[in-house]
Amino acid sequence: MDIAAAAGETALQRAGALRLSSSAKARMKAFVHQARQYYEAVDEVDPVAKPLLAYYFVLNAAKAYLTAVDEKLTESHGFSHGIGQNNARLSTPYDFYQEHFDIKRDGVFRALALNTGRGFVWRPGPMKLSRLLPYLPESVDLYSSSFGLKPALIPIERITVEASGARPNREAWLTVEVSRLALQEADLGPRRLLGSAVAFADSFDLVDDGNSMTATYQLRHSIPYPSMPGPLFGLRNAFDRSLIVRNRTLSAHRDGIILSPHIDLVSSEAITFAVMLHLSNMVRYRPHHVEELRGGGHWWLFTSWVDRACENFLLAVSSRIALEEHVIT
Repeated sequence: MDIAAAAGETALQRAGALRLSSSAKARMKAFVHQARQYYEAVDEVDPVAKPLLAYYFVLNAAKAYLTAVDEKLTESHGFSHGIGQNNARLSTPYDFYQEHFDIKRDGVFRALALNTGRGFVWRPGPMKLSRLLPYLPESVDLYSSSFGLKPALIPIERITVEASGARPNREAWLTVEVSRLALQEADLGPRRLLGSAVAFADSFDLVDDGNSMTATYQLRHSIPYPSMPGPLFGLRNAFDRSLIVRNRTLSAHRDGIILSPHIDLVSSEAITFAVMLHLSNMVRYRPHHVEELRGGGHWWLFTSWVDRACENFLLAVSSRIALEEHVIT
């Protein structure tokens, strides 16, 4: 991100996206600089303060990415967060499951959701925070162990990119292998997975369930692979549409398939943005409720998830800006 900001362009521009104006270059440089300051500060503060700094990192990193995608998205001085507080459901005694927030008609959240994943965004209105927690890729293990629930993500054993043919007719596709043991733990079989993970099934077919260790799924439609960087767009779009969730961090580099009967789901980056903003609002305006969570079943959101999410969001945005994957192994 630093290199892209210093150069005034990203791989997106070199691959054919519109060139950035001088004002857009200045904005992007400022967004990246601000993001770095907040990112480096998160590690040094108490858990109750982490979401506040982390959110401003996520906000600025998201704006840097959106500027690279389309500079018009960030040129307005009134470019709001896109998510508002909703305390109407809070009552005494306090219960974390009462936490809701409001989706606005425009703002950073909506722009980020439309430019990641399947490009789907929720309709304006209230959203329950606890509905999003099972889908945070950095804390699947923490969420499941805290509440004794089965994970909402099926771990992927391996993703490979394969190609065949000679240029200019060469084609590429993605192959996904899933452990049979992981499927058994979720009470699923290779074919039943496709019925339980509808977004994934929209892009992938089961091609081999005979392996004793894994089931293999392949991208339904191959991507033309005549030259670079064309296939990067095609393969990333296919990856996004499948809604495969990627945790790129050192803590647990892992990909997962979302178990959901719904095909239209919000991207992982947009969910992180929404949760981080809500936690930061709690820290700013209702610190007494944050203190009530200390040591309880949701305290991992502040002590573990925030740091992991910042790292993963940085890697995710950098991967999109550079048009190449950035992971920690």
